[in-house]
Amino acid sequence: MSTASRVAGLPDASPGRPRRGPPGPGDGTSEADKGPCGSVAAMGGMMATARGSKRASIVAAAAELIRTRGVHATSIAEIIAASDSSAGTIYHHFANKNEIVLAVAVDTVSEPLQAIVRQPWGDSMSPGALLRAIAEAVFTGEVESALIVQLWAGSANDPQLKSLLSEQLTGVREEIKRRLARWLEAQGEPDASARAETLALVTMGQVMGMLAARTMLPHLDRDAYLDEAAALLDGAGRG
Repeated sequence: MSTASRVAGLPDASPGRPRRGPPGPGDGTSEADKGPCGSVAAMGGMMATARGSKRASIVAAAAELIRTRGVHATSIAEIIAASDSSAGTIYHHFANKNEIVLAVAVDTVSEPLQAIVRQPWGDSMSPGALLRAIAEAVFTGEVESALIVQLWAGSANDPQLKSLLSEQLTGVREEIKRRLARWLEAQGEPDASARAETLALVTMGQVMGMLAARTMLPHLDRDAYLDEAAALLDGAGRG
């Protein structure tokens, strides 16, 4: 647009540049910009939804394969087949297999666990109560213990994957630390932040032990296990 046209607020009539038609009704978009599905914005939203849906189906298929077969026994070809995708679609969303595994960890482990810890349970939530809240999610199937164990096993001999998964667990631990710091402050702990750091690690250790026990011990006495583990955590927190 020419300087004079911008100043005057007039459409640009410079030679060689076609003038656009009048705006479409009520939206400032010309009819030429509209397709059979409505406005350009609406079409963009539909495409974004479709892409998100396909990505979700890839992650869901990979999660099921990893849960039943393990990380290393699950191939890209199997994920393509299970998600009814093409290689091009897979690599449009993910650069490699480890990125798919990381997405599985984020969607099925890290985000659900962090969401549990962030629940408005009240500031005074002991480490034992936190363990019980996480256990409830595990035992009701909201978080799959078998899948988590497979992810851990898959990262044992893969430094890159181990680093990626460790970052996710760090996020969970930080959420636990923040919650425990508030609880320790309520207990009158003078150095709540420093103690919360250590207590969060101990709590995470109990969570991981519970997940392993849940997977490896089919006849685990859930209530007895949680009673003892929660008492140990709360005792450590008050000690």
